Amino acid sequence: MMRGIFVFIITSKEKRGEEMTVTIVKGAPGHYLLGSGILTELPDLLKDISVSKYHIITGKKAWQAVQPYLPKEVIDNNVHLHYIDGHTTLKKVHDIQEIITNDGANGVIGIGGGTALDITKAVAIEASVQSILIPTIAATCAAWTPLSVFYNEEGSFTHYTEFPIATTLVLVEPEIIAKAPITYLKAGIGDTLAKFYEAEALIESFYPEETLPVPKQVSQFSAKICRDTLLNDGEAALQSVAKNETSKALIRVIETIIMTGGMVGGFGEKAGRIAGAHSFHNGLTVADAAQDFLHGELVAYGILGQLAIEEKWTEVDYLLPFYESWQLPSSLSSLTIDVNDEQLMKTIVKKAIRPTESIHFMKNEISEHSVLQALRLLEKQNEQKGVQTS
Repeated sequence: MMRGIFVFIITSKEKRGEEMTVTIVKGAPGHYLLGSGILTELPDLLKDISVSKYHIITGKKAWQAVQPYLPKEVIDNNVHLHYIDGHTTLKKVHDIQEIITNDGANGVIGIGGGTALDITKAVAIEASVQSILIPTIAATCAAWTPLSVFYNEEGSFTHYTEFPIATTLVLVEPEIIAKAPITYLKAGIGDTLAKFYEAEALIESFYPEETLPVPKQVSQFSAKICRDTLLNDGEAALQSVAKNETSKALIRVIETIIMTGGMVGGFGEKAGRIAGAHSFHNGLTVADAAQDFLHGELVAYGILGQLAIEEKWTEVDYLLPFYESWQLPSSLSSLTIDVNDEQLMKTIVKKAIRPTESIHFMKNEISEHSVLQALRLLEKQNEQKGVQTS
């Protein structure tokens, strides 16, 4: 019998003033299992969900990393491999979906980081097949969250798509993540720390004087777990990865990044998804220098940018020592972006504050002038504190 957490979608009406709105909860994948040796159970798990023919979407490094943990029959079973590199694009999804559909497969397995997993989720939806995700890094909550983030071929963010159906099966082997490059876990800490600060900003904007509906309370509680666990266990988890070892702290951080981070949006919907931090990430993707940084590293900087807009300088001061310890970027200069390059700064900010961006969900007044001013003040704050980050 399949073990795990079963997905549930709750719809209920909430009253906000005279308006009745619908609450949608997508709390979890169909099944989620984490543990040493869990991938040896993959053949039986595939039978449990009636997947008889499948394709695998992965990167070459991820496929190499996962092979020692997979049963021989999975590797040798005439497996259909789709190696991907670059970014998650609509073209990649379409091309792979056509192959899978024409081959009559009824399942697709994604192995790797956010790109492989996002492509797999989108392909599964387009092809109407079961999806199985095996993260090899803990850099985002992509393995948990029913959405994919899309970019153009140059790596600039274009949009994200939320799916009506959650992933069928998620399997996490912590030893693989412990042996992955440490920069991915750092990025995961940055991306997941944003869950708390963005959810807090969204609740302040959407429910300023209201008692939160129960799903939103679960989202907020999950966001607080994200912040507290990362601040308490982040350093120990990074030390474990530096030694290529698993530990209780690392497993707590892995599950915080993949599971608890996904629950913030899963229960909070728009009030638990993204606000200013991710808008700054999107803006930064237009800068050539930013292409050398991971999603979570850019989001980590975005947290501080959001706090600067909110004028929460005490919180910025509180986080800066953690950023220095974790070697996360806290300034534009640490992203090798020149704050005095007026044209580049305006280009970044204009993309970050496009009308469709989530930064506008915040209660603060957003304009090109106010955002530029906040980022320059943040740069000065770093200089005054003498923070050294990557």
